[in-house]
Amino acid sequence: MTDYDSPWKDLLNDYFQDFMAFFFPETHADIDWSRGYESLDKELSQIVRDAELGKRLADKVVKV
Repeated sequence: MTDYDSPWKDLLNDYFQDFMAFFFPETHADIDWSRGYESLDKELSQIVRDAELGKRLADKVVKV
């Protein structure tokens, strides 16, 4: 099976601020980028693995 997911996640990690500016300009303007941001992939993995509520669609969470 071809892994198309990982390259997109890598790009989001490297260019998250630019991604937000392009796709969500109003939200981008509301974020204080001087405070940085943090990828919460490990926390999401824990939640999804432990959840028994069915299919999950989100697989990338970023704390701003």
